[in-house]
Amino acid sequence: MTRAYKLSREADKDLEAIFDYTEFEYGIEKAADYTTQFSSVFYQLSQEPELGRARNEIKEGLRSLVQNKHVIFYRVLKDHIRIVRILHGRSDLPSFLNKS
Repeated sequence: MTRAYKLSREADKDLEAIFDYTEFEYGIEKAADYTTQFSSVFYQLSQEPELGRARNEIKEGLRSLVQNKHVIFYRVLKDHIRIVRILHGRSDLPSFLNKS
């Protein structure tokens, strides 16, 4: 069953920050390409919600999937996939997620 996906406010801000950083470091074309890849992964998660790894050790019901150098954290809800955060793999992940 295909579900819609929705980004939390924090995930939307994360994606903007990823775009801004990538644009600054590598240019607008690379930033657009890199962030577009996330949309493809979000769609894939809407098709296969169990694709990511269960992360109950961080928060009950949380799942994650690695995309390049970032980790997408999400929840599978009744009618949609909620993208909770998109964090760099070097981040203090539990700390960031406790703020969400």
